[in-house]
Amino acid sequence: MFEDETPIAWTAMPRHAPVMAVDGSQIGTADSVLGDQEEDIFHGLVVKRHDGQLVEVTAARVKKMTANHVLTDLDPAEAGALAPYRRG
Repeated sequence: MFEDETPIAWTAMPRHAPVMAVDGSQIGTADSVLGDQEEDIFHGLVVKRHDGQLVEVTAARVKKMTANHVLTDLDPAEAGALAPYRRG
C-alpha cells in the first residue's frame, strides 16, 4: 500500500497530511511535527483524530512519509488507544 509514493524528509512533510494505520485506514491528519530541526532529530507527530482530539505518534511508529500520506505501523485499535497529546 502506497509503495509507489516517494518518501520525503520529515522536515518536508505537509501539514494536514492524512496519517494512515497499517491496514490503510486513516487515523487522522498531521497537525504538527515534533523534532529538532537544528539537530535533524525527528521525535514524532501530533495527529488530529476524526474526533478532534490531538494524540502523539512517536517516530518509531512512523514508517514512511510522502507528499500525500504518513504511514504508520499502528493497527486501528492501537491508534484509537493513543494518549492525548500534552504540549510540554
